[in-house]
Amino acid sequence: MRTSRYEVFLKIVETKSLTRTAAFFGCTQSAVSQLVRALESDLGVTLLARNKSGVRLTPEGEYLLPSMRQIVVGERDVFEKSLELQNLNAGLIRIGIFTSLSCQWLPPHLKSFRESYPNIGFELLQGDMLQICEWLRNGMVDVGFMTKPDGDEFVFKELLADRMNIVLPKGHPLEDKKDLNLKDLADETFVLLESGYSQIVEKMFSDAGIRPKRQYTVKDDYTVMSMVESGLGVTLLPELVFQRTPYALVGVPAEPAYYRRLGVSWMKKEHGSIAVNKFVQHLFGEMGISAE
Repeated sequence: MRTSRYEVFLKIVETKSLTRTAAFFGCTQSAVSQLVRALESDLGVTLLARNKSGVRLTPEGEYLLPSMRQIVVGERDVFEKSLELQNLNAGLIRIGIFTSLSCQWLPPHLKSFRESYPNIGFELLQGDMLQICEWLRNGMVDVGFMTKPDGDEFVFKELLADRMNIVLPKGHPLEDKKDLNLKDLADETFVLLESGYSQIVEKMFSDAGIRPKRQYTVKDDYTVMSMVESGLGVTLLPELVFQRTPYALVGVPAEPAYYRRLGVSWMKKEHGSIAVNKFVQHLFGEMGISAE
């Protein structure tokens, strides 16, 4: 911790000597004198009177001394708390995230991070792509886990590729077909998600050269899966979405392969707290990816 001028001043009051104060801090008497003059200039009062036996407080110095002691106590408290943060003995990380990621992918990474830094807390806000971007903009979250956002206001680092699957209700005539592709589903009714990975789905349809019969568009992953299970149609979902699903569904990797690319994002203007930066580094280390 850099020694503050108030702490030096308190030592002068304690020792009643500029020389002894200079020796205590390992500097010259001239430097201590300059510090006192600068402090007196800033405050607009004379703090010390010099005599043959050393220095003593002026009435103005006596009046300000209790406040100076409070300043030094506050400075030490800030320094100690900053050390706690640097050692990750305190802190809160606020995360914006898709439901599928928070359920299927994130928990083991939170657990491994907590083993090293047990005093860091997490707050998760679950939403769609538009919500997470807005949360980043207004500071409600520190980082967002999502697909690459549009615009140059965000930093984005990819973490994993989540393969798109054709999802059918169990018992569907095509569930055992090898090399299932979208052209095989040209006559099917689709239940599609309104946002999140809709751009990938549109590209898949475009590349396959088909116009799907889309009778249902919904906002929630789990509503999509429930509707498909009920026989209302088929859908396209990333693998993470229907892992360990309670619904009676069959997922077949789409051919050719398409991926929802997921990563961590933050605002370019934000540097991030020590805890956030450590957590991001931890994630990339576990994924075997360079964070550069």
